[in-house]
Amino acid sequence: MRGIRSESRAGSDRNDARDHVGIPARDRRNPQASAFVGWDRPLQTYFAQVLSAPDEDGEEIELVWVGTAFGELPRAVDAIRVLEPYCQIEASLAAQLEIDRMACLATRDGPNQLEAKAFMARLSQIKDGSEPEA
Repeated sequence: MRGIRSESRAGSDRNDARDHVGIPARDRRNPQASAFVGWDRPLQTYFAQVLSAPDEDGEEIELVWVGTAFGELPRAVDAIRVLEPYCQIEASLAAQLEIDRMACLATRDGPNQLEAKAFMARLSQIKDGSEPEA
């Protein structure tokens, strides 16, 4: 489709993969907006993010950001559906996102990911009103 630019931005440690999807004129209020979609290996979820064009101070405003909780968007199509109101999606994007996810399958959590996951689990327990494990 016209107006789409997708470039893989997979991290060197393969913890996540991020594709940039150019926003076509579908969102005329924000023609310079940008969208990102990818796989977050530590959170085991796809994510989708849409940012506005930079304002006069150079700040981008977050319009959409999903896939920030463990397992929130388990399928590539779930993340793509979030982006569809904002941009046209290449037919090959779902397959590329699945390839990116599969490339991360053999990667194990490092010390930082393990610590972050333990912290998130403690926060979840506090939120749910249960006691953290000692």
